[in-house]
Amino acid sequence: MKNILLSSAAIALLAGAASAEVTWSGDAEIGYNDDVEDGFYYDAGLYVNLSQELNNGWTASASLDVDLESSADDTFSMGDVDTSDWVLSISNDMFGLSFGDVDTAYASFSGVSALYDNDLFAPADAADDFEEIYDTTGDGEGDDGATAGILLTATYGDFSAAASGIVIDEFTEAGGIYTAVDKSNGDIEYGQLALAYDFGMFNAGLLYAEDAVNLVADDENMTVLSLGAAFAGADFGFSYMDTDDVTGFGLDVSYPVGPVTLGAYYVSYDFDSATGVTEDDAYGVSVDYADGPITVAAYYEEILGEEEYAVEGAYDFGMGLVVTAGYIDGDDTDDNDFASYIVAEYDLGGGASFLASYADATNYDESGDLDDIDTGVNGYELNYGATLALSFEF
Repeated sequence: MKNILLSSAAIALLAGAASAEVTWSGDAEIGYNDDVEDGFYYDAGLYVNLSQELNNGWTASASLDVDLESSADDTFSMGDVDTSDWVLSISNDMFGLSFGDVDTAYASFSGVSALYDNDLFAPADAADDFEEIYDTTGDGEGDDGATAGILLTATYGDFSAAASGIVIDEFTEAGGIYTAVDKSNGDIEYGQLALAYDFGMFNAGLLYAEDAVNLVADDENMTVLSLGAAFAGADFGFSYMDTDDVTGFGLDVSYPVGPVTLGAYYVSYDFDSATGVTEDDAYGVSVDYADGPITVAAYYEEILGEEEYAVEGAYDFGMGLVVTAGYIDGDDTDDNDFASYIVAEYDLGGGASFLASYADATNYDESGDLDDIDTGVNGYELNYGATLALSFEF
């Protein structure tokens, strides 16, 4: 009788949730690398997406990424389990409200990015998500730890807007050790607002970011105005930036010629003497080629006296085999300052692939953590040294 009642209850619940959609997907990898991973390693991910149609055209959705990674345990175990990329949102055709591991309003802004996304201004990863903009661990990089973000978006015809904030926990510092004061009641800070309007051949945008600049002791607010145009096959952009201690303008252009796309930009700054910055300009050029089995990308730039350049390419041999190689010389001391790499990846079909790679990082030492060497072509995240890996997508 209990089984009958339980079955009836389950049927009733499923019937009530018939309009809901729940999807599952995942991936897994097992590999060998003796430089970074100390031999064999494994990781896997489970991705859950939930969606429910509400009344009046609204839709509620949620997503979660559950990561399983090999741990340093002496005994065999399930390793370390982490969750990330969790987002809860509600939206319709015009408005959207999201909470969790979301982008900031910065990510939707289109302007001359070299003007405001280098290390002296909004960090280079600012377009990714809030966890890469502000300190999340209280490790001394800042006095706030981000726990979540909130993002509000709106579109009406050719007009779009995005507003965001960071939910932080308060930290106190003693002897270089940061301790969370209150992890239950987060405040929303670091507000950002991005506006955009598209009118034919031209577009305009405005970005306001609170406490986004850290040139001096106190964080500064940043305002950027942008104008864009497209004609004669080329895209042109102009941006003007203003903070308490620096103003500047930037120009960029992108022009396709058959399979080749040419790009260039120039930025000029006017620094306040209190910043201690003496360089006052930045410039760069790029060439991208994609035709048939061949892909090539190259760039050179100098930002406030710091040079960075790269030449990368890939060749698709057919039958599932793609070889990618490159040389990058960057000014980033974390994950992009390395000399060369080569990757061969073979598609086994059904979401499975085999990868063999070698990356020679110039800033590697035994204490380094070079398990995230990013390539500009094909988007690989490589380990230092030689790696063999078998991966699956489900």
